[in-house]
Amino acid sequence: MALTTIRKLPRFVLVLVTTCCSLLIAACSTPTSPVAASGPCTSGVCKAVVTVQSCADGTMSVLPDPIPVPGANNIEWSISNSDYIFAGNGITSNDPDITGGHVTGSGKKFIVHDRHTHLGSIKYAVHLLTDPGGVACAPHDPFINNQ
Repeated sequence: MALTTIRKLPRFVLVLVTTCCSLLIAACSTPTSPVAASGPCTSGVCKAVVTVQSCADGTMSVLPDPIPVPGANNIEWSISNSDYIFAGNGITSNDPDITGGHVTGSGKKFIVHDRHTHLGSIKYAVHLLTDPGGVACAPHDPFINNQ
């Protein structure tokens, strides 16, 4: 009986139902992070997002971690929490590939340049302040991966 009912439906209804089901399945499998959705590096800038769970003990996450860097690029970190800003030394590293570094975006972004002269992992530290108040958070130590 069901097969007979389906055959009586106009073709456009079947196409519409099939399309809607396909879109729902695709929406469930699409990454929710803007960084994951577009890839971390485009137009010479690799992007990462910092999310703070606890300022006092430096519990925060950086996505992606490690940040994959395929060549010489700027790296831009954005803070997702509204209660924090980057310190003047927002991102620090002892690696000579990581140069420059400045706060932008009303304190919500920090940009450095990765010269990408060698491959492998680069440890760096994230330094944030509470906003308002300017109290320093404990630093967080993720990685960059020069590929």
